[in-house]
Amino acid sequence: MTDLVDSFTWASQRSREWVQTGRGNVLPSYWAGLTDRPMFYSRDLCHQLLGAHLLGLDTENLTMLRHFAASANERRGWYPLWAFMFDGTPAALDYHSDDDFVREVPAPFELVEKTVEQYRWTRDERYLSSPGIAGFIRSTMTLFVESHNPLGTGVAGEGGSGRIFEGTATYNEVERPPYLRVAADGIASQWAAHSALAEYAGAVLGEEFSVWNAGRATSLEAEFAGNWWLADHGHYTSGFTTEGPVTGFGLESTWFPAVKGIMHGDEHGAGHLDFLSAGLRTTPPGNIEAFTYLPEAFLRYGRDDEALHWIRFLAESRADYPEVPFTHVAHIATGLTGIEPGARAGEIHSRSHIPADEWLEVDGITVGDSVIGIRHEGREASELWVTAGPGVTWSTTWHDGLVSQTQVPSGGRVRVTAGDTSAVSPKKD
Repeated sequence: MTDLVDSFTWASQRSREWVQTGRGNVLPSYWAGLTDRPMFYSRDLCHQLLGAHLLGLDTENLTMLRHFAASANERRGWYPLWAFMFDGTPAALDYHSDDDFVREVPAPFELVEKTVEQYRWTRDERYLSSPGIAGFIRSTMTLFVESHNPLGTGVAGEGGSGRIFEGTATYNEVERPPYLRVAADGIASQWAAHSALAEYAGAVLGEEFSVWNAGRATSLEAEFAGNWWLADHGHYTSGFTTEGPVTGFGLESTWFPAVKGIMHGDEHGAGHLDFLSAGLRTTPPGNIEAFTYLPEAFLRYGRDDEALHWIRFLAESRADYPEVPFTHVAHIATGLTGIEPGARAGEIHSRSHIPADEWLEVDGITVGDSVIGIRHEGREASELWVTAGPGVTWSTTWHDGLVSQTQVPSGGRVRVTAGDTSAVSPKKD
Protein backbone atom coordinates (compact mmCIF):
# COMPACT_ATOMS: atom_id res chain seq x y z
CA MET A 1 0.00 0.00 0.00
CA THR A 2 2.94 2.31 -0.71
CA ASP A 3 0.76 4.37 -3.02
CA LEU A 4 -1.30 5.40 0.01
CA VAL A 5 1.83 6.50 1.85
CA ASP A 6 2.53 8.93 -0.97
CA SER A 7 -1.07 10.13 -1.16
CA PHE A 8 -1.31 10.54 2.62
CA THR A 9 1.83 12.68 2.59
CA TRP A 10 0.37 14.80 -0.20
CA ALA A 11 -3.01 15.12 1.54
CA SER A 12 -1.48 16.13 4.87
CA GLN A 13 0.69 18.80 3.28
CA ARG A 14 -2.04 20.13 1.00
CA SER A 15 -4.57 20.32 3.84
CA ARG A 16 -2.19 22.38 5.95
CA GLU A 17 -1.71 24.75 3.03
CA TRP A 18 -5.42 25.57 3.19
CA VAL A 19 -5.13 26.83 6.78
CA GLN A 20 -5.85 30.58 7.02
CA THR A 21 -4.97 31.17 10.67
CA GLY A 22 -2.50 34.01 11.09
CA ARG A 23 -3.01 35.41 7.58
CA GLY A 24 -4.15 38.89 8.54
CA ASN A 25 -7.36 39.76 10.34
CA VAL A 26 -9.05 36.38 10.10
CA LEU A 27 -10.53 33.81 12.43
CA PRO A 28 -8.58 30.66 13.24
CA SER A 29 -9.88 28.79 10.20
CA TYR A 30 -9.16 26.83 7.05
CA TRP A 31 -10.56 26.82 3.54
CA ALA A 32 -13.69 24.69 3.21
CA GLY A 33 -15.30 25.23 -0.18
CA LEU A 34 -14.58 25.71 -3.84
CA THR A 35 -11.10 27.01 -4.60
CA ASP A 36 -12.46 30.23 -6.12
CA ARG A 37 -14.46 30.97 -2.96
CA PRO A 38 -12.28 32.12 -0.03
CA MET A 39 -14.76 30.97 2.58
CA PHE A 40 -15.71 28.12 4.88
CA TYR A 41 -19.00 26.36 4.17
CA SER A 42 -21.01 24.35 6.70
CA ARG A 43 -21.28 21.24 4.55
CA ASP A 44 -17.59 21.21 3.63
CA LEU A 45 -16.53 21.96 7.18
CA CYS A 46 -18.54 19.04 8.55
CA HIS A 47 -16.73 16.67 6.22
CA GLN A 48 -13.27 18.14 6.85
CA LEU A 49 -13.43 18.29 10.65
CA LEU A 50 -12.03 14.84 11.40
CA GLY A 51 -9.10 15.19 9.04
CA ALA A 52 -8.44 18.62 10.53
CA HIS A 53 -8.39 17.18 14.05
CA LEU A 54 -5.89 14.53 12.97
CA LEU A 55 -3.69 17.35 11.65
CA GLY A 56 -3.86 19.27 14.93
CA LEU A 57 -6.36 21.94 13.87
CA ASP A 58 -8.61 21.76 16.93
CA THR A 59 -8.58 25.52 17.54
CA GLU A 60 -9.79 26.11 13.99
CA ASN A 61 -12.46 23.42 14.30
CA LEU A 62 -13.93 24.82 17.50
CA THR A 63 -13.83 28.40 16.24
CA MET A 64 -15.64 27.65 13.00
CA LEU A 65 -18.23 25.42 14.66
CA ARG A 66 -18.95 28.16 17.19
CA HIS A 67 -19.41 30.63 14.36
CA PHE A 68 -22.02 28.52 12.60
CA ALA A 69 -23.81 27.74 15.86
CA ALA A 70 -24.08 31.43 16.73
CA SER A 71 -25.64 32.25 13.36
CA ALA A 72 -28.79 30.17 13.87
CA ASN A 73 -31.77 32.05 15.27
CA GLU A 74 -35.56 32.19 15.14
CA ARG A 75 -35.57 34.86 12.43
CA ARG A 76 -33.65 32.48 10.16
CA GLY A 77 -35.92 29.54 10.95
CA TRP A 78 -33.23 28.12 13.27
CA TYR A 79 -30.96 27.50 10.27
CA PRO A 80 -27.28 28.39 10.59
CA LEU A 81 -25.85 30.44 7.75
CA TRP A 82 -24.37 28.51 4.85
CA ALA A 83 -20.93 30.14 4.57
CA PHE A 84 -18.60 32.71 6.10
CA MET A 85 -15.61 34.68 4.94
CA PHE A 86 -12.42 34.02 6.87
CA ASP A 87 -12.90 37.23 8.89
CA GLY A 88 -16.22 35.87 10.15
CA THR A 89 -18.59 37.96 8.05
CA PRO A 90 -21.43 36.19 6.22
CA ALA A 91 -20.56 35.27 2.63
CA ALA A 92 -22.61 37.65 0.49
CA LEU A 93 -22.68 35.10 -2.33
CA ASP A 94 -24.89 32.84 -0.21
CA TYR A 95 -26.58 35.32 2.15
CA HIS A 96 -28.75 38.20 0.95
CA SER A 97 -31.03 38.61 3.96
CA ASP A 98 -32.55 36.55 6.76
CA ASP A 99 -35.27 35.49 4.32
CA ASP A 100 -33.01 34.95 1.34
CA PHE A 101 -30.01 32.72 2.00
CA VAL A 102 -28.83 29.24 1.08
CA ARG A 103 -30.11 26.60 3.47
CA GLU A 104 -30.28 22.83 3.21
CA VAL A 105 -31.84 20.55 5.83
CA PRO A 106 -28.94 18.12 6.40
CA ALA A 107 -26.52 20.92 7.36
CA PRO A 108 -27.72 21.82 10.88
CA PHE A 109 -27.94 18.14 11.82
CA GLU A 110 -24.47 17.44 10.47
CA LEU A 111 -23.11 20.38 12.45
CA VAL A 112 -24.62 18.85 15.60
CA GLU A 113 -23.37 15.34 14.84
CA LYS A 114 -19.87 16.49 13.94
CA THR A 115 -19.67 18.73 17.00
CA VAL A 116 -20.33 15.64 19.13
CA GLU A 117 -17.74 13.76 17.08
CA GLN A 118 -15.13 16.39 17.89
CA TYR A 119 -16.00 16.10 21.58
CA ARG A 120 -15.46 12.34 21.31
CA TRP A 121 -12.02 12.77 19.77
CA THR A 122 -10.82 15.61 21.98
CA ARG A 123 -12.84 15.22 25.22
CA ASP A 124 -12.94 19.02 25.18
CA GLU A 125 -16.26 19.86 26.80
CA ARG A 126 -16.35 23.26 25.11
CA TYR A 127 -17.64 21.48 22.01
CA LEU A 128 -20.85 20.75 23.92
CA SER A 129 -21.01 23.17 26.84
CA SER A 130 -20.13 26.51 25.22
CA PRO A 131 -23.36 28.54 25.55
CA GLY A 132 -23.71 29.19 21.82
CA ILE A 133 -23.09 25.57 20.86
CA ALA A 134 -25.25 24.08 23.63
CA GLY A 135 -28.13 26.34 22.63
CA PHE A 136 -27.67 25.51 18.95
CA ILE A 137 -27.74 21.78 19.66
CA ARG A 138 -30.98 22.00 21.59
CA SER A 139 -32.72 24.37 19.18
CA THR A 140 -31.73 22.27 16.17
CA MET A 141 -33.06 19.03 17.61
CA THR A 142 -36.32 20.63 18.81
CA LEU A 143 -37.33 24.03 17.40
CA PHE A 144 -35.77 23.49 13.98
CA VAL A 145 -37.62 20.21 13.49
CA GLU A 146 -40.89 21.71 14.72
CA SER A 147 -40.49 24.57 12.25
CA HIS A 148 -39.64 22.32 9.28
CA ASN A 149 -41.93 19.30 9.49
CA PRO A 150 -43.78 19.33 6.15
CA LEU A 151 -45.25 15.83 6.33
CA GLY A 152 -46.02 15.83 10.06
CA THR A 153 -43.84 12.77 10.66
CA GLY A 154 -41.11 14.45 12.69
CA VAL A 155 -38.72 14.16 9.73
CA ALA A 156 -37.32 17.60 8.94
CA GLY A 157 -37.85 18.85 5.41
CA GLU A 158 -38.84 21.79 3.25
CA GLY A 159 -41.59 23.00 0.96
CA GLY A 160 -40.32 21.29 -2.17
CA SER A 161 -39.50 24.31 -4.32
CA GLY A 162 -36.02 23.02 -5.15
CA ARG A 163 -34.59 26.53 -4.70
CA ILE A 164 -31.67 26.62 -2.30
CA PHE A 165 -32.28 30.26 -1.32
CA GLU A 166 -35.73 29.20 -0.07
CA GLY A 167 -34.52 26.01 1.59
CA THR A 168 -34.19 22.45 0.29
CA ALA A 169 -34.61 19.08 1.97
CA THR A 170 -31.43 17.66 0.43
CA TYR A 171 -27.81 18.46 -0.31
CA ASN A 172 -28.46 17.47 -3.93
CA GLU A 173 -28.55 20.86 -5.66
CA VAL A 174 -29.55 19.60 -9.11
CA GLU A 175 -32.10 22.17 -10.21
CA ARG A 176 -34.64 19.88 -11.79
CA PRO A 177 -37.43 17.62 -10.52
CA PRO A 178 -38.09 15.70 -8.41
CA TYR A 179 -38.22 18.38 -5.74
CA LEU A 180 -38.12 16.57 -2.42
CA ARG A 181 -40.04 17.65 0.64
CA VAL A 182 -38.14 15.22 2.85
CA ALA A 183 -34.92 13.53 1.74
CA ALA A 184 -32.91 10.48 2.73
CA ASP A 185 -29.80 12.57 3.41
CA GLY A 186 -31.96 14.70 5.68
CA ILE A 187 -33.46 11.88 7.75
CA ALA A 188 -30.09 10.09 7.89
CA SER A 189 -28.35 13.22 9.17
CA GLN A 190 -31.15 13.92 11.64
CA TRP A 191 -30.94 10.35 12.96
CA ALA A 192 -27.14 10.53 13.19
CA ALA A 193 -27.34 13.72 15.27
CA HIS A 194 -29.86 12.18 17.67
CA SER A 195 -27.80 8.98 17.92
CA ALA A 196 -24.57 10.85 18.65
CA LEU A 197 -26.21 12.94 21.36
CA ALA A 198 -27.82 9.87 22.89
CA GLU A 199 -24.59 7.90 23.09
CA TYR A 200 -21.95 10.47 23.91
CA ALA A 201 -23.36 13.75 25.22
CA GLY A 202 -25.24 12.77 28.34
CA ALA A 203 -22.42 13.55 30.77
CA VAL A 204 -22.21 17.14 29.52
CA LEU A 205 -25.74 18.00 28.34
CA GLY A 206 -27.66 15.87 30.82
CA GLU A 207 -28.98 12.33 30.94
CA GLU A 208 -32.58 13.39 30.39
CA PHE A 209 -31.62 15.02 27.09
CA SER A 210 -29.59 11.93 26.18
CA VAL A 211 -32.54 9.62 26.83
CA TRP A 212 -34.86 11.85 24.79
CA ASN A 213 -32.44 11.77 21.87
CA ALA A 214 -32.24 7.99 22.08
CA GLY A 215 -36.00 7.79 21.77
CA ARG A 216 -36.06 10.12 18.78
CA ALA A 217 -33.27 8.14 17.09
CA THR A 218 -35.24 4.92 17.56
CA SER A 219 -38.36 6.50 16.08
CA LEU A 220 -36.52 7.83 13.03
CA GLU A 221 -34.79 4.51 12.46
CA ALA A 222 -38.15 2.75 12.55
CA GLU A 223 -39.65 5.35 10.21
CA PHE A 224 -36.84 4.86 7.71
CA ALA A 225 -36.87 1.05 7.88
CA GLY A 226 -40.63 0.80 7.66
CA ASN A 227 -41.69 3.57 5.27
CA TRP A 228 -38.70 4.38 3.08
CA TRP A 229 -38.00 0.89 1.73
CA LEU A 230 -39.13 0.33 -1.87
CA ALA A 231 -39.88 -3.38 -1.99
CA ASP A 232 -40.58 -3.41 -5.72
CA HIS A 233 -37.21 -1.78 -6.45
CA GLY A 234 -35.00 -3.37 -3.81
CA HIS A 235 -33.60 -0.16 -2.32
CA TYR A 236 -34.53 2.79 -0.13
CA THR A 237 -36.18 5.86 -1.59
CA SER A 238 -34.14 9.03 -1.85
CA GLY A 239 -37.10 10.98 -0.49
CA PHE A 240 -40.70 12.05 -0.92
CA THR A 241 -42.30 14.71 -3.09
CA THR A 242 -45.91 15.78 -2.86
CA GLU A 243 -46.71 12.80 -5.13
CA GLY A 244 -44.96 10.19 -2.99
CA PRO A 245 -41.64 8.32 -2.86
CA VAL A 246 -38.94 8.82 -5.51
CA THR A 247 -37.47 5.68 -7.05
CA GLY A 248 -34.43 6.95 -8.94
CA PHE A 249 -30.77 7.43 -8.06
CA GLY A 250 -30.43 10.60 -5.99
CA LEU A 251 -26.69 11.17 -5.43
CA GLU A 252 -26.38 12.47 -1.82
CA SER A 253 -29.85 11.29 -0.93
CA THR A 254 -28.86 7.80 -2.11
CA TRP A 255 -25.48 7.46 -0.38
CA PHE A 256 -26.11 9.35 2.85
CA PRO A 257 -28.14 6.54 4.49
CA ALA A 258 -25.00 4.42 4.15
CA VAL A 259 -22.62 7.20 5.18
CA LYS A 260 -24.55 7.84 8.39
CA GLY A 261 -25.44 4.22 9.14
CA ILE A 262 -29.22 4.48 9.45
CA MET A 263 -29.61 1.34 7.31
CA HIS A 264 -29.55 -2.05 8.96
CA GLY A 265 -26.85 -4.49 7.91
CA ASP A 266 -29.42 -6.87 6.44
CA GLU A 267 -30.66 -7.75 2.98
CA HIS A 268 -32.26 -4.33 2.66
CA GLY A 269 -28.96 -2.63 3.43
CA ALA A 270 -27.18 -4.90 0.97
CA GLY A 271 -29.76 -4.18 -1.71
CA HIS A 272 -29.36 -0.45 -1.24
CA LEU A 273 -25.57 -0.68 -1.44
CA ASP A 274 -25.91 -2.66 -4.67
CA PHE A 275 -28.20 0.08 -6.00
CA LEU A 276 -25.66 2.71 -4.97
CA SER A 277 -22.82 0.86 -6.69
CA ALA A 278 -24.84 0.50 -9.90
CA GLY A 279 -25.85 4.16 -9.84
CA LEU A 280 -22.25 5.27 -9.48
CA ARG A 281 -21.38 3.31 -12.62
CA THR A 282 -24.26 4.64 -14.73
CA THR A 283 -24.70 8.14 -13.25
CA PRO A 284 -21.44 9.17 -11.57
CA PRO A 285 -21.33 12.54 -9.79
CA GLY A 286 -20.06 15.46 -11.83
CA ASN A 287 -18.02 16.96 -9.00
CA ILE A 288 -14.98 15.38 -7.34
CA GLU A 289 -15.99 16.33 -3.80
CA ALA A 290 -19.08 14.13 -4.05
CA PHE A 291 -16.85 11.04 -4.26
CA THR A 292 -15.28 11.86 -0.88
CA TYR A 293 -18.31 10.39 0.90
CA LEU A 294 -18.11 7.00 -0.78
CA PRO A 295 -15.30 5.42 1.25
CA GLU A 296 -17.29 6.05 4.42
CA ALA A 297 -20.46 4.57 2.93
CA PHE A 298 -18.79 1.30 1.96
CA LEU A 299 -16.45 0.96 4.94
CA ARG A 300 -19.34 1.21 7.36
CA TYR A 301 -20.95 -1.90 5.89
CA GLY A 302 -17.78 -3.92 5.39
CA ARG A 303 -17.47 -3.48 1.63
CA ASP A 304 -13.80 -2.80 2.05
CA ASP A 305 -12.66 -3.49 -1.51
CA GLU A 306 -15.13 -0.99 -2.91
CA ALA A 307 -14.16 1.58 -0.28
CA LEU A 308 -10.48 1.13 -1.11
CA HIS A 309 -11.27 1.60 -4.80
CA TRP A 310 -12.77 5.04 -4.08
CA ILE A 311 -9.97 5.98 -1.69
CA ARG A 312 -7.45 5.28 -4.44
CA PHE A 313 -9.62 7.04 -7.03
CA LEU A 314 -9.57 10.18 -4.90
CA ALA A 315 -5.86 9.82 -4.17
CA GLU A 316 -5.00 9.54 -7.85
CA SER A 317 -7.05 12.64 -8.63
CA ARG A 318 -4.80 14.88 -6.50
CA ALA A 319 -7.76 17.25 -6.86
CA ASP A 320 -7.13 20.81 -5.76
CA TYR A 321 -10.29 20.97 -3.70
CA PRO A 322 -9.87 21.19 0.10
CA GLU A 323 -12.38 18.47 0.87
CA VAL A 324 -10.34 15.90 -1.05
CA PRO A 325 -7.07 16.07 0.95
CA PHE A 326 -8.77 16.64 4.31
CA THR A 327 -11.02 13.61 3.92
CA HIS A 328 -8.16 11.52 2.50
CA VAL A 329 -6.25 12.02 5.74
CA ALA A 330 -9.26 10.70 7.66
CA HIS A 331 -9.95 7.85 5.23
CA ILE A 332 -6.43 6.50 5.74
CA ALA A 333 -5.81 7.26 9.41
CA THR A 334 -9.22 6.31 10.78
CA GLY A 335 -11.20 4.76 7.92
CA LEU A 336 -8.92 1.89 6.92
CA THR A 337 -7.74 1.37 10.50
CA GLY A 338 -11.26 1.57 11.93
CA ILE A 339 -9.92 3.67 14.80
CA GLU A 340 -12.57 5.54 16.77
CA PRO A 341 -13.01 6.71 20.37
CA GLY A 342 -15.30 4.76 22.64
CA ALA A 343 -18.18 6.10 24.68
CA ARG A 344 -15.94 6.69 27.70
CA ALA A 345 -12.65 8.54 27.88
CA GLY A 346 -9.68 6.26 27.36
CA GLU A 347 -11.56 3.71 25.22
CA ILE A 348 -10.36 3.00 21.69
CA HIS A 349 -11.99 0.76 19.09
CA SER A 350 -10.47 -0.48 15.84
CA ARG A 351 -11.13 -2.81 12.93
CA SER A 352 -8.87 -3.54 10.01
CA HIS A 353 -10.32 -2.73 6.60
CA ILE A 354 -7.21 -3.53 4.58
CA PRO A 355 -6.69 -6.54 2.28
CA ALA A 356 -5.51 -9.77 3.86
CA ASP A 357 -2.03 -9.63 2.33
CA GLU A 358 -1.27 -5.96 3.13
CA TRP A 359 -0.23 -3.97 6.19
CA LEU A 360 -0.85 -0.40 7.28
CA GLU A 361 0.66 1.61 10.12
CA VAL A 362 -0.41 5.06 11.32
CA ASP A 363 1.22 6.97 14.18
CA GLY A 364 0.59 10.22 16.03
CA ILE A 365 -3.22 9.94 16.37
CA THR A 366 -4.53 12.13 19.18
CA VAL A 367 -7.52 10.68 21.05
CA GLY A 368 -8.46 12.65 24.15
CA ASP A 369 -5.30 13.11 26.21
CA SER A 370 -3.50 10.18 24.60
CA VAL A 371 -1.39 9.95 21.45
CA ILE A 372 -1.52 6.52 19.88
CA GLY A 373 -0.39 4.56 16.86
CA ILE A 374 -1.79 1.46 15.22
CA ARG A 375 -0.62 -1.23 12.82
CA HIS A 376 -2.83 -3.74 11.04
CA GLU A 377 -1.34 -6.78 9.31
CA GLY A 378 -4.11 -7.80 7.01
CA ARG A 379 -6.92 -9.21 9.08
CA GLU A 380 -4.82 -11.47 11.26
CA ALA A 381 -2.89 -9.26 13.67
CA SER A 382 -2.91 -5.71 15.00
CA GLU A 383 -0.75 -3.62 17.30
CA LEU A 384 -1.55 -0.46 19.22
CA TRP A 385 0.83 1.74 21.20
CA VAL A 386 0.59 4.84 23.37
CA THR A 387 3.40 7.37 22.93
CA ALA A 388 2.04 10.17 25.13
CA GLY A 389 -0.64 10.66 27.74
CA PRO A 390 -2.49 8.01 29.71
CA GLY A 391 -2.91 4.40 28.69
CA VAL A 392 -6.06 3.22 26.92
CA THR A 393 -8.48 0.32 26.82
CA TRP A 394 -8.31 -1.07 23.30
CA SER A 395 -10.95 -3.23 21.63
CA THR A 396 -10.46 -4.55 18.11
CA THR A 397 -13.10 -6.39 16.10
CA TRP A 398 -12.09 -9.21 13.77
CA HIS A 399 -13.84 -10.12 10.54
CA ASP A 400 -15.61 -13.05 12.20
CA GLY A 401 -17.21 -10.61 14.61
CA LEU A 402 -15.16 -11.64 17.64
CA VAL A 403 -13.60 -8.89 19.73
CA SER A 404 -10.24 -8.76 21.52
CA GLN A 405 -9.90 -6.29 24.38
CA THR A 406 -6.76 -5.37 26.27
CA GLN A 407 -5.14 -2.59 28.26
CA VAL A 408 -2.35 -0.61 26.61
CA PRO A 409 -0.27 1.30 29.18
CA SER A 410 1.34 4.66 28.55
CA GLY A 411 4.58 3.99 26.71
CA GLY A 412 3.49 0.44 25.98
CA ARG A 413 2.75 -1.49 22.82
CA VAL A 414 0.40 -4.47 22.60
CA ARG A 415 -0.05 -6.94 19.77
CA VAL A 416 -3.25 -8.91 19.34
CA THR A 417 -4.25 -11.68 16.99
CA ALA A 418 -7.55 -13.36 16.36
CA GLY A 419 -6.61 -15.96 18.97
CA ASP A 420 -4.71 -14.25 21.75
CA THR A 421 -3.12 -11.08 23.10
CA SER A 422 0.41 -10.50 24.29
CA ALA A 423 2.24 -7.40 25.44
CA VAL A 424 5.53 -6.52 23.81
CA SER A 425 8.16 -4.01 24.73
CA PRO A 426 7.45 -0.27 24.64
CA LYS A 427 7.97 1.31 21.25
CA LYS A 428 11.46 2.78 20.81
CA ASP A 429 12.32 5.97 18.97
